[in-house]
Amino acid sequence: MDSSSKELPLSHLKKSHGAEVTVRLKNGSQIVGKLIVYDEMMNLVLDSAREVDPASGEVKRSVGTLFIRGNNVLFVTLE
Repeated sequence: MDSSSKELPLSHLKKSHGAEVTVRLKNGSQIVGKLIVYDEMMNLVLDSAREVDPASGEVKRSVGTLFIRGNNVLFVTLE
């Protein structure tokens, strides 16, 4: 596999800038929102963010604009 066919995880975030993403945190919380800003440390800023129940998908609470520190991120799902 040559290096041109490999994509780094941050390149996927770049493609999803402005799109809806789901972020699972290390504490088990799941946050859904529009990706506004990210950096190489996986710090994220989401707009229209809401915490949802991972099992049912039901919204627990809306939090508006939210900063998530990268060391709390377990994974990001791109919608």
